[in-house]
Amino acid sequence: MNVCVIGMGYIGLPTAVTLASSDIGVYGYDINEELINRILSGNTDIVEAGLEEKLKEALERGLLTAGTELRGDSEIYLLVVSTSLDRESNRLDLRALKAATGDLGKVLKKGDLVIVESTVIPGITEEVVKPILEEKSGLACCDDFYLAFCPERVLPGNLMKELINNDRIIGGTDRKAAEMARDFYSRYVRGKLHITDARTAEMAKLMENTYRAVNIALANEIAFIAEENGVNVYEAIRMANNHPRVNIHLPGPGVGGYCLTKDPWFLIQDFENSRIIKDALEINASMPEYVADMAERELHTAGKDISESRVCVLGLAYKGNVSDARESPGYEIFLKLRELGADTVIHDHLVGEYMDHTPVKDIYDAAKGADALVIATEHNLYKELDWKRIKSLMNTEPIVVDTKNIVPDSIPGFDVKKLGVGL
Repeated sequence: MNVCVIGMGYIGLPTAVTLASSDIGVYGYDINEELINRILSGNTDIVEAGLEEKLKEALERGLLTAGTELRGDSEIYLLVVSTSLDRESNRLDLRALKAATGDLGKVLKKGDLVIVESTVIPGITEEVVKPILEEKSGLACCDDFYLAFCPERVLPGNLMKELINNDRIIGGTDRKAAEMARDFYSRYVRGKLHITDARTAEMAKLMENTYRAVNIALANEIAFIAEENGVNVYEAIRMANNHPRVNIHLPGPGVGGYCLTKDPWFLIQDFENSRIIKDALEINASMPEYVADMAERELHTAGKDISESRVCVLGLAYKGNVSDARESPGYEIFLKLRELGADTVIHDHLVGEYMDHTPVKDIYDAAKGADALVIATEHNLYKELDWKRIKSLMNTEPIVVDTKNIVPDSIPGFDVKKLGVGL
């Protein structure tokens, strides 16, 4: 079996490496020559346990190669290119997927199987991908080649395990395509493989991430209410979740990452009457400003003006212990604090440059001369800080604003304020 993975980014590369580790021959295609050269040298800037080691092993065994030329010597093609959100219209941007599909159509052969893994809105596989492939190849879908949709559903930080162990939804444009895709995934996926039609699978993927985004918004709104009522929201959520049919997520400084920030918009882009989902998106988007205002209030209570204060944001990654800073809430907090007049610095030991900003790598250098720390990411490093040393580096009456509930409720010498914890 020869498989071509089209798009060697955050999902494509781990997928290609996982396939090679299962003794499947893989060719990785991407238009980014610098990325391909880095992969061929056995290096990646994606921080995932085991990824780089398995990449080197796959290259050494000859089971993985990569290039910037899309070849036609595979039997299965995975479309794993990014489908981003147009921030002006809040609609799905299909340019990368259309371009990759057009290139694939030029090399497609009879009997080939194409699987779309990129996140799309219902109908795209059959109404966009299929016609492009047919036009460029001169072949007929379901007669000459086969087409299915199977979305990734992995958690950054645990990606290599979840690619293998998570259930997969397989939506075929016909039954044979679905069964062919099922046979392919059964080669390396240990989770259950659920067959449906392509449109339902596309919808289900968007529903999964929308559920999580709405649940987080609910937790954020509950956090506001808890603060006003003198309640610790984390304890209240823990108690409520003892109910067998309740699973409230945790509040936070905003929703980041590549999926939860865009998939709900995809789901409602043609549905004008959305209320719950749109309100949830607005709540989550407002959180960085809310956190920045929290920091300003705490500084004011301590007799300090934010325009004369130095604030250190801890965490540029959108979630703990990963290097992924896409749609980073920490970065948005950093910008909001600047707008309020603060002298700001941001720390992250795992993230390189993001949005033309390079975070400070040493936590103690970042804390020097600061009046306040704002914890925006649950990195393990922040749970193990030497608070005595941190205090010696900061200005008098230092403040900690904890949006992730990862530090002690009381730290000697610090004023600690937690999101969702009322006095």
